[in-house]
Amino acid sequence: MKKNRLLDIIAAHRTVTDLDEILKKDKYYQEALAKEQAASDIMDSLNLTTEQKKAVDRVITAYNECGAAYGAVAYRFGMEDGIRVRMEMEEIMRMI
Repeated sequence: MKKNRLLDIIAAHRTVTDLDEILKKDKYYQEALAKEQAASDIMDSLNLTTEQKKAVDRVITAYNECGAAYGAVAYRFGMEDGIRVRMEMEEIMRMI
């Protein structure tokens, strides 16, 4: 991700700094977090070998990285759409 683009700077701030505060208050996220903890507890109770734990960790990490990348791209895409709509609305208003 190019850090010199304004959209990337805004996205980075919103998805890191501001997002943390929103997630603390979001019921849907908090429920998902509780489910994640319950699943983690189940995984811990399986008494997997070190190699098995590493394999599971690699799979989960890959899924998480993919989901995070998807979310970042989707966020920037949505921001670009919003900016484009705003610019088009301004152009329409100038024509009126």
